[in-house]
This record gives sequence, C-alpha cells and structure tokens, in this order.
Amino acid sequence: MSGGEPPGRKASGQATSDDEHIDDHGVMTILPATLEVRHASRRIGDRLVLNEVSLEVGRGRIVAVTGPNGAGKTSLMRAVAGRLRLDGGSVSVEGLSPAEARHRGRLGIVPQDIALYSHLTVRENLSVLARLSGVGAAVLGARVDEGLAWAGLADRASALTHTLSGGMRRRANLVAGVLHRPALLLLDEPTVGVDAESESRLHTLLRSLRDNGMGLLVSTHNLDEAAAICDDVVVMHQGRVLAHGSLAEIVTRAFSDGRELAVSVEAGPDGSARALEAEGFRQAGGHTWVRSASHSLADLGATEQRLLAAGVRVAEARLREPSLRGAIAVLTGTAEVS
Repeated sequence: MSGGEPPGRKASGQATSDDEHIDDHGVMTILPATLEVRHASRRIGDRLVLNEVSLEVGRGRIVAVTGPNGAGKTSLMRAVAGRLRLDGGSVSVEGLSPAEARHRGRLGIVPQDIALYSHLTVRENLSVLARLSGVGAAVLGARVDEGLAWAGLADRASALTHTLSGGMRRRANLVAGVLHRPALLLLDEPTVGVDAESESRLHTLLRSLRDNGMGLLVSTHNLDEAAAICDDVVVMHQGRVLAHGSLAEIVTRAFSDGRELAVSVEAGPDGSARALEAEGFRQAGGHTWVRSASHSLADLGATEQRLLAAGVRVAEARLREPSLRGAIAVLTGTAEVS
C-alpha cells in the first residue's frame, strides 16, 4: 500500500467550496478556478484543431478529456501546457498564462512516455527532476522522501529505474510531476500499459491529489478510468467541446430517459451500418450499436423488422444502464475513442 501525505497544495485557512476561501482572519475571497480555457481556437493548415474551446478545472477536481482520434485532445493539452500558441481565446492557470504558471511552479505535467532516466536510481531521478522543477536544495531531500513514501516506492528508492515494473515506473513518473506541488496537473494516459492492480493504485494516488486540493486534467481513451475517477468529463470531437459535465450529465444528454438500447449484430451486407444509422443507432465498439431507449420502446418490434428487411442480423437486443462509451458514440457519431 502507498503511504504518506500526497505532495499536493493545501491552502491555509478554511476551504468552503471550489471557488470560495476563508482566510485565517475570517475574510472570504473568491478564488479563480485552477484552469480556465476561454474560446480557445487554433488552426493548423486548413484544419481547425481547436474551435472555440471553453472549459474549467476547479480546485480539487479531476476532469477527463476524451473523444475520437483528431478530436483535439492533444492540441488542448499542448495549449494548456503553453506549448501551442492560440490564434484566439485564452488559457489561464490560477490567473496566470501557462508559461508564467510553469515558471512559478503552478503547473505540473505527467507525459504518457515515462520521463525518467533508465540508468539512474529512482531517488536520483526524482532529485534531478525536482531540481529542474524549481524545488530548492533546502527541502529537496525531504520532498523526495515524501514522494517516495506517498507512492509506496520508499523500498525501491535505490533501484535503477529500468528494473522497476511497469506500474512502479508509472508511479515514479507521477511523483516526478508533483514534487514541486503544482496547482494544476496535466496527465496524458496515466495508466496506459499497466495491469489492473497497478491501475487501481494509480487511481488511489490521483484521488489523493484531488482530495488535497490539486486540479487534474487527464487525457485518456480509457473510458472505464474516466468513469471511475473523474468528477467531470469533457467530450471533444473535431476540435470542439460537444459536452462538459459530470458522468450523469453526459449520459443524460445522450440518453434522455436514462436508458440505453444496445443491439449486437452479426456480420451482414455493406448496407447494415447505413440501416442501423438510419434507425438512430451509433456503433459503440465491435458489433455493438446503441441509441437512446426513449424513442425505441414503442416500436422496438417494428425497428427489428426494418433491420431484418435491410439484411441486418440482430443477435441480441437489450436495455441496459447507459455507459460513457455509449454516450460518446451517440454524441460523436463514432465508436473510436483514442
């Protein structure tokens, strides 16, 4: 088990909500959101990779960004990190530009590729990366010890990084991104390539950062992960934000009465997809197609007859609790989420 306090940022005084704070003298102030993106736009060539994108990440919130290939997730993360210049709109981290936020240590980044030196020990890696992030010499050793204990890596501090398991490397990668105690943490596929146990441990660490007041923006194709740990989900498609809200809000937007009709189909003629789409279905992966049940219960039998007439062989039709994957398929019109 991991132990120790998470290296997050706790404000002094009394927290009242995401945007209110009572200081030690009893004075209430309104705090800015950790991240504010307002009407962000960027064109690359003839393609609008970001199209009037607006979103917020509050203090102590985990927000997932998901959507199909080309949705704009990478461009958004680069813009928030200060690595993509916008043509219009703005990005601010605690009221600062991304470049200033990074300079002042308000912004942390955990990339998908492990950002550790394989020939160094875990402690050496964290010490080097902490210094690069602005951690002063006076607190460096204690900060590294704190991070190792928090991530359950204290007993592997002297191990060369390349000898660690995939899950341990992911945890060390996470620690490296938070030793300077940022207000906002950007994560790209934080659990990719790890087993279920390692994923669960990483989720526990991410929740502890959230509970300690850090804002997290997570780009992920793992929809189970998004549903499990995120407070809000941002669904992007073709550079735009199609939906932004809690899991329940996203699902309600796609499935208005809270039920999902899912059909599993066998391989059929080329026109099968067109016939399913004409009935309002969207592919949700493999041979499964989904749509809201609100307009399908009364004529379910007639719908099946029309599909059969079009050569669609329905192996199974069932009502089920709506899923995030199904909601994204309905909202974007595509099953591909990556």
